Amino acid sequence: MEIIKKQAATNQSLTEENSLLREQVAYLTQKLYGKSSEKNTVQPGQMSLFGEEETPSQEDSDLPR
Repeated sequence: MEIIKKQAATNQSLTEENSLLREQVAYLTQKLYGKSSEKNTVQPGQMSLFGEEETPSQEDSDLPR
């Protein structure tokens, strides 16, 4: 009878640990692959890091010729 109680307690603790680990995996998967809050904004006068060439924009059309 004592062995059954020990096994039941071990089973319960392993079930709780498994549940916590599943929550951690879900959280970390969301952080890794989920939507990012970072916004890609280009500030005037700042060069592009990715080598995209500037095209004449509305800012250039405001300049006198």
